[in-house]
Amino acid sequence: MDRRARARPPRSASELHPSVATIPVGARWLRFVRSTHADALGAGPGRSRFSDPMLDRGRTPRWLPMYFGESFTLCLQETLLRDRANAALPGPFLVAEAELALWDWAVIEVIRPVRVVDLRGAALARSRVPTDVVGAADQRLARSWAAALHRHPANFDGIAFPSRFRTGDNLALFQARVGGALRVAARRRVLDSPVELGLACHTLDLGIIRAPRDPE
Repeated sequence: MDRRARARPPRSASELHPSVATIPVGARWLRFVRSTHADALGAGPGRSRFSDPMLDRGRTPRWLPMYFGESFTLCLQETLLRDRANAALPGPFLVAEAELALWDWAVIEVIRPVRVVDLRGAALARSRVPTDVVGAADQRLARSWAAALHRHPANFDGIAFPSRFRTGDNLALFQARVGGALRVAARRRVLDSPVELGLACHTLDLGIIRAPRDPE
């Protein structure tokens, strides 16, 4: 049996015994949302780390994941930057102001406890989940594990996992299972948040290409 075959989850989800964490009432997480999207708790149908692998086969997904991060900087990196700056020349990586203008960021508050599979730190090893599920750029293996965790008889609300960029923790929540568990506590334009944006630019060594201004 090759390494890739061993890395896949067991056929029966009930054979899994993952570590579990509870996200308590009052906890706040962040997410970036397109400014044109009115619902800050919406979920898109595209492929992602913990989306339904049925999408890889061109079929209708059985669930939609919603992603959250623990900080503004993490959300900016996971949503906009990703791997783009990895092979760039030394010095600030430039991001167009026009790109940032497309996004809002929302503060999401937990209003009922949310139970998630915990894939952070040592919990990943205790859950016997391969590190590639949370750390690989290729997300196909992660999607196969998401399917197993989604069909687990414990009906978990989602998955807590570390950013592969080592900038903090993320949540991937199964949208249909967290109805009534979350509320939008605040929402602002990214460009209207100079403190948060300035900190993210400093941490990630980003520069903003300002849009030309019309002459007065």
